[in-house]
Amino acid sequence: MSTCVFYIDEAGSSQRYSIPIRPDRGQTAIFCLFALALPLSEWRHFDREYLQMKLKFFAKELAASARRAEHWEVKGNELCSPRNKDSQRRHAFLGKVFELGQRYEATAFAITFLKNQANPMGRQARYCMGLQYLAERFNAFLVESSTYDEGILIADSRMKSLDLDVAVSYLSYIFGHETGRLLTQLAESPLFADSRLTAGLQIADNIAAALFANHYHYYRSRVPGAPDYSHIPPRYWSRLDALQFKSRQLHDEYPLYGFRVCDHR
Repeated sequence: MSTCVFYIDEAGSSQRYSIPIRPDRGQTAIFCLFALALPLSEWRHFDREYLQMKLKFFAKELAASARRAEHWEVKGNELCSPRNKDSQRRHAFLGKVFELGQRYEATAFAITFLKNQANPMGRQARYCMGLQYLAERFNAFLVESSTYDEGILIADSRMKSLDLDVAVSYLSYIFGHETGRLLTQLAESPLFADSRLTAGLQIADNIAAALFANHYHYYRSRVPGAPDYSHIPPRYWSRLDALQFKSRQLHDEYPLYGFRVCDHR
């Protein structure tokens, strides 16, 4: 038995959005908290494989950058952006990211919030709620796994004060809530890392962007000003679904899936 790492990243804005939506101001109608489970024992291997992929597909950009290749990030929102829908290079790269995940038997989880335009939930409250829902799925995955006996959480760091608040909320849930006390396969509070130094977070970011764009198109494409992500589902939904956790057991008489949508409209 071994340890699983859940790499956690977010996609979309937690802030209020206008009608029509202003993507040029960073506004989004949804927010997604995404996680990718990978084996801790293989981190050196998928780290180096991902680096080689960046060197192959983005050699020109890396040559012009002052950063080391390890620290230069291929952002998922650029890979999936409507303006890059015809970029064969970017889609080929993202396809290779999915293949890398499959080789290392990655498993995907996500909580997507359809935001209330008039009165959106606060940024910290939404993140903490999403993390609790994810933790329940992580533990169910570990209980059913024949490979892992425990898991640790590594989240993309945002701000020191926010990271601390999220960790405090998570531990309060783990030790103070009836459901949280049952999540015994998860070790310690979340760890926060700089995505520039953590290939697992960069990989999670790339796949999270595909899920974000897929859900945006499916649930919110009719909102005035919404970006046109119609090119994403035909390319990536089957791959996302293949990575998604699907419990073999019923939970409260219902099947449990890795992806959950919370409709706050």
